[in-house]
Amino acid sequence: MHLAWVSSAEAQHFVDVANKVTESIKSQGPLKADELQMQLSAAEMTVNEEAVRWLVGKEITITSKGDVYGRKWDVNRYEAFLDSALEKVYHKNLICLAIKADFTSVREISKKTGLILQRVSYLLADLEKTNMVEFMGMQDSKPVFAVI
Repeated sequence: MHLAWVSSAEAQHFVDVANKVTESIKSQGPLKADELQMQLSAAEMTVNEEAVRWLVGKEITITSKGDVYGRKWDVNRYEAFLDSALEKVYHKNLICLAIKADFTSVREISKKTGLILQRVSYLLADLEKTNMVEFMGMQDSKPVFAVI
């Protein structure tokens, strides 16, 4: 997934972003949508998140005028922050979709999503704090979760 803010006044930037994305897509080969349905759904959920849209929309303001404290962010620093935030939201969405598909233990979620166990555990705790998932108890000595 690639998100970029491009103003109508930035024609060359648009060309550069479009070329970069096109090259990336071509290098990955044909899309096998049926095999990637969960990942595609998680990506769609991610780009529809209000906080993600807000972060993308604020890039120009924060890098040119500054944040609420008047500090201008370097474009690379802001984009690194944005990438990190996008990745976290995407991973959380993957985890929720895996749980909805009846992969309810940390190990099952890890195998289904391709995320390492530590990342799944960390994000499950975060999802639990925000009332998106719920610990349902133990099954065969493994914690089991459900989406709320």
